[in-house]
Amino acid sequence: MSYKVLNKSSELNYLACEWGKRLLNYLPLVDTDILGKSLASNLRGSKVSTQSFFIGRSKNVNYKACLTITDTQPQVTKTFLANCRYIRTVMDLPKQTELLIQFALLSQVNKWIRALSSEVHMQTSHLSLNEILKDISGISDELFFHATAQLNHYGFLPDTDFLSFEYGAMPKALVRTLLSETITSRETLIAPLLHPSPDASFTLDDFPHVNTALLSQYLTAASKSRQSGASILLYGASGTGKTELSRTLAKYCDRTLYEIRSTALASNFSEDEFNSRFPNKERLRYLALLQSLLTHKADAMLLVDECESLFDCADSQYSKEHLQRFIEQNEIPCIWITNHIQYLEPSFIRRFKLVLDVPTLRPEEIEQITRPYYHGLSVSSSARKMISQTENITPAIVANATHVAHAVNAKRARAEAVIGQVVEASLRATEQWQNKLEYKSELPFDTSYLNIKQSKEYLNEIAFALKHNQPARTLISGPPGTGKTAFAHYLTELHGRKLQRVKCSDILSKWVGESEQKVAELFQRAHDEEQVILLDEVDSLLSSREALTAHHEHQLVNEFLTQIECFTQPLFAATNFSDKLDKAVLRRFDFKLDCQYLTSTQVIELYKKLTRVRTLKEVETQRLSSLRNLTPGDFALLARRKKFQPKIQIRDFAINLLADENLRKQKHTSMGFIRP
Repeated sequence: MSYKVLNKSSELNYLACEWGKRLLNYLPLVDTDILGKSLASNLRGSKVSTQSFFIGRSKNVNYKACLTITDTQPQVTKTFLANCRYIRTVMDLPKQTELLIQFALLSQVNKWIRALSSEVHMQTSHLSLNEILKDISGISDELFFHATAQLNHYGFLPDTDFLSFEYGAMPKALVRTLLSETITSRETLIAPLLHPSPDASFTLDDFPHVNTALLSQYLTAASKSRQSGASILLYGASGTGKTELSRTLAKYCDRTLYEIRSTALASNFSEDEFNSRFPNKERLRYLALLQSLLTHKADAMLLVDECESLFDCADSQYSKEHLQRFIEQNEIPCIWITNHIQYLEPSFIRRFKLVLDVPTLRPEEIEQITRPYYHGLSVSSSARKMISQTENITPAIVANATHVAHAVNAKRARAEAVIGQVVEASLRATEQWQNKLEYKSELPFDTSYLNIKQSKEYLNEIAFALKHNQPARTLISGPPGTGKTAFAHYLTELHGRKLQRVKCSDILSKWVGESEQKVAELFQRAHDEEQVILLDEVDSLLSSREALTAHHEHQLVNEFLTQIECFTQPLFAATNFSDKLDKAVLRRFDFKLDCQYLTSTQVIELYKKLTRVRTLKEVETQRLSSLRNLTPGDFALLARRKKFQPKIQIRDFAINLLADENLRKQKHTSMGFIRP
């Protein structure tokens, strides 16, 4: 095996060579296949001279002469050995284990000793690397097992098998500390690994949407009694305040919160996950080290943010059992945060002592939480309220937007404009921006023009259910423009209820299974926020399953049926084609309203209102009475057209437009010959 020769001396080359001689002593023959010039040069930190690299007749290398060098960094060696002794005392191990600890840590400083130990292991079929190290240390099987278990527990060894110990497994910041300064306390040892979380900006009262009482009580009790396995999982959509909640909890419980990152900070530079091949693996090692070395700090609490990647890499970079032990056996209370709980297997989730959803905040809650962000911007209360009512807005987005406004020194109207632009840009980038295209009828809704086949008493029953928050389900069918959608909006507005209008585009997705997930989330959100749902053009969502061919289409209908049946709030559904609906859908509605066209009397009344004419000519009355297929929607169209031509002769124009719309709805029989 060949190795590239280093251009500069490796640190601890003297110790690496001493350990090389110890390991090679277990081989009967050391030839160039085991210790070539390149590997020897890298171990030494300098090129091998021809004289020192003596090869006998059998290609036997004089490895002792080759690896006997002068220590060019004696102070570094002295510091390293002193730190090995201190780490032994931290792990409460006897003095005999110092050589074992020394090798474990040296393997993280000089990767060539790790390469040589692998070569030796392959050449000694009668001895494993563990057995060789145990013999070098001169310790018993029991003590060796105990020492490796401690090294593994403290995060210095990823496994109890030294052969699986890869170079770079230990955080680089810790390696630098081992070489650069004498460690006299645990604080010095873990200082490069600690990332104190920023101070909390809120109080627990700012999170009314979360059961903070249970969280704070459990964390306080677990911390005081030093309970192991105090792991909490917070999940929910991005930007709902999970990280801020964690900081606030730590502040309330009088704990210091440390964030677990795959980032090691040194004097004036940083090494983060971009420099790591396996950032999740490194993060887990940081967690292991801190869990073990922070046990003396009674006020410590850990935070693992965006933890889903750690679980996603289980079994590829580390074992599931290894990760599960962290959750169940941690000595320090730890909060785990994820935006994607679906990535966590149930076997992981059930190991957390407390699992809490951090739901999307209501507009008034967002306004309250984000109020401090606006300080110094002179933003009006109406603007703050409007921003908090933006669909899919989160405190995190508001924080970013106000930060930009502060950075550009914007005030008042300009600050409001900047914040609005940043909010819209952020939501558009994540495909969450909702255009302000709200339903707005051209004419005020009037129940006297809502013609239904059923008894008018149905309308009173529906209104009663809405007023008293009863889960009445109402299906409204009929020709376009008869007032189906307008009726739902009118009733909810009349009783001060918020209506969630659901369109086909809100649900359908190109990804299999995502449409059903959107349906479940929609109904859950409406339940949590006590919203009334209107399924507009419901025939496009709940078509008869007999006409469907794709499996995912059947799944979507089934999901809708289940959610409708379990929904606890009033629900409306509007369709122009009730005959296309699934039969099971029809059975689930308490009220089925069939809307019809306007009567002649209603047509004349609406015509008079729009044209502002008190008395009609006889010819007008006759023409209007003959129009049997008109709806309030046709008169709304007339009102819109009237705006575009304010100076037009309205009476003739109105009748002609209504006649055209009436004709458009009549069924036309095709011409042809009748077969005998």
